[in-house]
Amino acid sequence: MKKLNLLYFSPTDGTKKIVKEIANGIGYEYKEFDITLSQNRTENLFFDENDLVIIGVPTYAGRFPKLLKGYLDKISCNNAMAVFVATYGNRDYEDCLLEMKDLFESKGFIGMAAGVFVAEHSSTSKLATNRPNNDDLNIARDFGVQIKNKLNNLNDVSELKLEVPGNFPYVEKNIPQVPMAPETNDTCVNCKVCAKHCPTAAIDFDDCKTIDATKCIRCCSCVKRCPLNSKKFTHPGFNNMKNMLESNFADVVRMPEIFIG
Repeated sequence: MKKLNLLYFSPTDGTKKIVKEIANGIGYEYKEFDITLSQNRTENLFFDENDLVIIGVPTYAGRFPKLLKGYLDKISCNNAMAVFVATYGNRDYEDCLLEMKDLFESKGFIGMAAGVFVAEHSSTSKLATNRPNNDDLNIARDFGVQIKNKLNNLNDVSELKLEVPGNFPYVEKNIPQVPMAPETNDTCVNCKVCAKHCPTAAIDFDDCKTIDATKCIRCCSCVKRCPLNSKKFTHPGFNNMKNMLESNFADVVRMPEIFIG
């Protein structure tokens, strides 16, 4: 039996829910590597042929999160099997899944399965509201069952021929990278919930109204987690993007997609 590992980046918990539900479907005990916070991206990790790793990330503008590219240098592998999971906020996952597969297979992972799942958009609750929902989680759990069955019937890893959607060269959006961060209103009581959950440590622990815009990746973890709704993006660039998303994708219903090698 493979040793099951969960490796995920999940600022607003959508990816985490999906990855854990897939693991529940597989039914093995697992070790968890939550690399959402910067302090959790310092240790070197090694996986080998005895490991099965479910790797989950959210899509950023159709791509694998740039923030994690440097951390990949700390991950090494010798023929561990991998399940690649990308979540997206109801617009499009574009090349994220393919890029993730390429990145990890280049490090020695063997892709056996992959999936894309919808999670509420980080920038607006009007896209994929309250997803992943129960139907999504049921699909994720069933996906885990299919993975377990595949493992049980696999004679040799050379049988695996995983293909996922995407194009190479990967999509380039040429979006101007203007530094921005959420504003904090006077209802803030400095409870530090936002700072504790910021993936880039951009929020000052002593004064949660102080945010380093050059570190902010606009994941909106702080906005969604604040118990007093004290934080909000007001930058015109952010609002223009948000309005575009709501106008074009709020009424679209995307469904999970799974791929097994």
